[in-house]
Amino acid sequence: MRSAIALSSVLCLTACGAAQPAATDARTTVVSLRKIDCEACGAELVADLRERPGVYAATFDKRRAEIAVTASSSFDVAGAVKELAADEGFEAVLGGGQGQYLGWARFPEGADARTIADGGADIPDLGAHVVRGKVTVIDFAASWCLPCRKLDAHMAEVLEARQDVAYRKLDIVDWDTPLARRYLKQVSKLPYVIVYDTTGARVDAIVGLEVDELDAAIERGARR
Repeated sequence: MRSAIALSSVLCLTACGAAQPAATDARTTVVSLRKIDCEACGAELVADLRERPGVYAATFDKRRAEIAVTASSSFDVAGAVKELAADEGFEAVLGGGQGQYLGWARFPEGADARTIADGGADIPDLGAHVVRGKVTVIDFAASWCLPCRKLDAHMAEVLEARQDVAYRKLDIVDWDTPLARRYLKQVSKLPYVIVYDTTGARVDAIVGLEVDELDAAIERGARR
């Protein structure tokens, strides 16, 4: 995501650009965020923490949904992050390795929907996953992407209403994974959706959350 690069720059400026000089008693604490729905949530917490007296540096790891804070030993990092997280409706847990984004949408029983790539693993041939006889929607997404979550919920509604659509999701994890490097070099933001018609021919490729365009592409694909 080229816009993600810009956001990363903002995060860097927020997290490390104007750091206070670290005291000799500075220590780094990692807090995991749970039930979080996008990377911007972590960025907002980092921005707030950077304004607190006694905080020298703060960063957000969007892959792991973790905040690392370097602060004076007298500053209650865990307490501050938990308070900020509660205000936003999610949880904070002391320690790393426990971060978790909200889950994806629930699809109706029998819906032709599944994830075909986890962890940014490469998929050399998308055509092998196109379902002949149905309109196939292939969605490149990431757990930290709120528009991706909204598109996923929209597709749950689409599959509730019609049986002629197959939905295949690919989790890129980040922009430097093998999957992203193969397919997203010219893509500026997520979600990125490719729609194929019932014969397996490509109908459209849509960048960003554009549900009207997606619905129109599905209709075109169903008529072919």
